[in-house]
Amino acid sequence: MLLSERSLYLLFTPSLCAHDPWETLDAALVAGVDLVQWRAADSSRDDFDRCHDLCRHAGVPLIVNNDVMLALRGRATGAHIGQQDMIAHAARRLLDSKLLGISTHDLDQIDAAIAAGADYLGFGPCYATATKGYDTGQDTAMIAAACEAVDSVPLFAIGGITAKNLPPLRALGVDRIAVSNAILGSDDPGQATAELRRLL
Repeated sequence: MLLSERSLYLLFTPSLCAHDPWETLDAALVAGVDLVQWRAADSSRDDFDRCHDLCRHAGVPLIVNNDVMLALRGRATGAHIGQQDMIAHAARRLLDSKLLGISTHDLDQIDAAIAAGADYLGFGPCYATATKGYDTGQDTAMIAAACEAVDSVPLFAIGGITAKNLPPLRALGVDRIAVSNAILGSDDPGQATAELRRLL
């Protein structure tokens, strides 16, 4: 499956799971998560390897958040960086042919990320989210403009997205999302994943 064909991106932090993290991840993969980001800087390498093994068994790419060297050493599919992390051009050089994702928050950042060689973009926050400490979300006009502006690389909407508030984003042109608590915090991660897939 091409990156452009993937639409449900799970930002996986074991400590944020309401239930056993490995059962949660496995259920999400079975139910339709098709891209995973390892977002657990304080976890052990054994935990990373376990996550990597589960993703590999499911045929789902694993991206490492904000640690290009772990992505390289751990043979992940790629790395994701934010605006305050490693310089995008440097990350692109180090990763070579591995995937590079970049978080963006406005149209100028989108243009800069694409120019730096991003393979995909995160854009948001669409709604308030405690995970990254955003009290408010993007203006709906900006979300629509971001979706319209990007056609060369996949764009994943991010930030506080749930099954309840996804439909308005779909109406704005969002067709790919990145989520954390909507799945990790659910009593039934598989069902939560399946519902997000249905809405996409």
